[in-house]
Formats: sequence, structure tokens, C-alpha cells
Amino acid sequence: MSQFLLATTLLLISPLLEAADTITLPVPSGWRVENTAYPPPWAKTLPWKGTIQLRFPKGFFEPESDYFWSYPILYQLKGDCIRNEEELRQALIEYDAGLYTQQYPKQQIKLSISPKKSADKYPLIVFDGFDPFTTKKPLRTWIVFHRRYEKTSDTTIVLLLRSSQQYNPQHPVWKDLTSQFRSKAGF
Repeated sequence: MSQFLLATTLLLISPLLEAADTITLPVPSGWRVENTAYPPPWAKTLPWKGTIQLRFPKGFFEPESDYFWSYPILYQLKGDCIRNEEELRQALIEYDAGLYTQQYPKQQIKLSISPKKSADKYPLIVFDGFDPFTTKKPLRTWIVFHRRYEKTSDTTIVLLLRSSQQYNPQHPVWKDLTSQFRSKAGF
């Protein structure tokens, strides 16, 4: 095969090879799907480019439900990004501040990031923000943060498992989020 033909073939199939590396989160029965470009429309100030996938369970908008504000978020971003605590804080705060649409001051959003632990190697984030959809009140959520960089595709994969249920790996909501999405995203 000539070098020209080989180069042309590789050029034509490289987008297909890249697409094969794309992760698609499952959609459990009764869950709502949202897939969009990253940054999402509500957080255009974020500097990274890629895609975002969200899955919302029945009960997400119901404060009395165990699944209130419980969902996975998957970022697939171009380049090696969200590498440190500063970038992680920026990603989370700008994302949520955009969701709040000026209903809650960005300066009042607080989060703490725990170091990795041996029992659960993924950092835990306690996020004090706001529920702009239902209660219109301050809201504490817990986020289990997963991140990896895939050098071959130059892609950063971030999976956030988030819930208003206090983090406990034995709680049914956390068991569900972990079993449904963690391994599917490659963590």
C-alpha cells in the first residue's frame, strides 16, 4: 500500500477509532438521560471541551425520595485536565453556580475534598450548594470523584457519583450508583 493511501486511510478512520473509545453510561429503567457538549450551556466559562452525560433517577426532583439529587455525571474532555484540586474546584463550582441561575450567590458555595483513603481509593467531596429546582434551599451533597487520563486518545475521563444521601458505601442509593455506573465508566 502506498504511503499516500495509508495516510489517507488513517485520516479517514481515525475519527472512528476515537469514537470507539467513547464511554456511554447505561440508562437504567425509568431513568432520564441528558447528554450535551462540555462545557454545558449553563457553565460556558469552563475552559475544557468535550461531552457530558447525566442520568437522573425517578425521585431526583422529590425531596422525600432517597434518590433526591442522586445521579452520575460523566465528563469526557479533550486533553489532560482537571488534574489538581484547583481545577476540580473550578469545575464543580462553575457547574453548580450556572445551574443556580443567580438564585444563590456563587461565593456561598463551599466544598471540602478529602484525601484518598485506602478503603475507598476515590476522593470524597462534601458540597454545600443549593437546590434551584424543587426546594429553592441550601443543599448538601456528597460526591465521589473518579478521574483518569487516557494518553492514547488524549482524553480525561471524570465520573462524579453525587447524592444528597450522606456518603455510606452500604447505603442502597450509593450501592446503586456505584454498581450501575462505576465499572461502566472504567473505574
